[in-house]
Amino acid sequence: MADNYTRKVHNAIFGLTPTYTLYPAVAAGTVAGTVVTSGAGAWGADKELIAAAGIATEYWVCAFDLDTAGAAQGYVIDIEVAGTTHVTSFRFDVTAVTANLSRFPAAPFPIYVVASSQLTARAAGVAAKVIGVSTLVATGY
Repeated sequence: MADNYTRKVHNAIFGLTPTYTLYPAVAAGTVAGTVVTSGAGAWGADKELIAAAGIATEYWVCAFDLDTAGAAQGYVIDIEVAGTTHVTSFRFDVTAVTANLSRFPAAPFPIYVVASSQLTARAAGVAAKVIGVSTLVATGY
């Protein structure tokens, strides 16, 4: 991955201006925007994070914000394009008092998604659980 200096030089040469945005939009007092429910020992339903018409240019998913509370157990979040093309999965453990889990990097590198593509999430855990998920997205490269 290019260092900060290299990115700035490329942006200046090519007239690029990256913008970072949280999708979906997060209401006041809420940490994460889309509620994803894990299945009890199975995958829950896919939930839309970004609509197909939501971002009309190519974009990069840089990180995820999570918000949950409840039973102490491990969970896995699966991120897909259009509910079919798997792009990344990540696992995390929660305790009975976990609330805002803060920001997790999407992968070792940002995840590239083509223009006008829907981004979805689904979750699995030992027990059914509600998890709030938002994405930090970069556009304008």
